[in-house]
Amino acid sequence: MSDEQGLSVSEQLSEIATTVADGVKAATSTVSEAINEGKKPGNVLDSLARMTQLAPLGMLLVAFLVGRHVARRRL
Repeated sequence: MSDEQGLSVSEQLSEIATTVADGVKAATSTVSEAINEGKKPGNVLDSLARMTQLAPLGMLLVAFLVGRHVARRRL
């Protein structure tokens, strides 16, 4: 009887693992599609990538320091 219960629990765990794996695959697919849409020319991620490539390091430092200052004021 304990073998039957053990097998039943094992089967249940296997089903749960399969369900979780399917959920992770679906979520990964959805996120990948959203990223690919955003990378198309003219979309947000494309614009952000171009701005980042064009920005000199000094401007990035200034943006970081301003962000840090704003974050510290909120604490």
